[in-house]
Amino acid sequence: MSTLAGCITLVTGAGRGIGRAIALRYARDGAKVVATDIDAETAAAVAQEIRSVGGVAEAMRCDVSDPAQSAAAVDFAIDRFGRLDVLVNNAGVVRVQPFLEVQPADWDYVHEVNSRGLFFAVQAGARRMLTQQPLAPGRPRGKIVNVASIAGRSGRPMFAAYAASKAAAISVTQSAALAFAPDLTVNAICPGIVDTEMWRKIDREWTSHDGRPVGSAWKDRQKIIPLQRPEQAEDLAGIAAFFAGPDSDYVTGQAYHVDGGVLMA
Repeated sequence: MSTLAGCITLVTGAGRGIGRAIALRYARDGAKVVATDIDAETAAAVAQEIRSVGGVAEAMRCDVSDPAQSAAAVDFAIDRFGRLDVLVNNAGVVRVQPFLEVQPADWDYVHEVNSRGLFFAVQAGARRMLTQQPLAPGRPRGKIVNVASIAGRSGRPMFAAYAASKAAAISVTQSAALAFAPDLTVNAICPGIVDTEMWRKIDREWTSHDGRPVGSAWKDRQKIIPLQRPEQAEDLAGIAAFFAGPDSDYVTGQAYHVDGGVLMA
């Protein structure tokens, strides 16, 4: 398929997990990809993976907790390819601990990436996208896709800072959608219980606090999924491609659950 032919895309946190799956899907759909990650080696590996099958990709180290680095990544994409059509703000971190044990440093660690970092990355992308012409008449000038979480929809006492940061990501998505309409679309994806390194970290920290065997939290959470299997990173790639492509040109300010039915149950 070439539904994203001609699109220039930038994906943060692209070195592994959800970000990697989205970057690879965009490349398969014909987009050129700038893969960024705080781990330069993993970003470079994903870019090379794309190039090895004939795609076009560049890599760059980017720590989104520093707004200047997000702005530099946007500038890099535009300097390299001439424009930026799709920005995916996927980079995220988590810390698991009981509510009363959260310290200011813990809160700041999570929010500097997941909410503050996301906000200024949206700002950096929008600032440049608003100056460019649409790929085709009547289309948006650009698209921004934020990776939030179903954790942003309700309380999470064992990772309250994370849940708050993802609620902020949903709110920023809506504010940006209103601020930049009709020139840009801004939407969010809310994953569920995804089989990635982040959930393995959640499991290790959660079971350590509870005194349970490693793997117990992961096993227990899978029981609440109506589709009866853990989510894979690739399960998020389809909605990310939809938000990037022309079929979503009339969709903005939305936060879509891709969670196997967890919040329905």
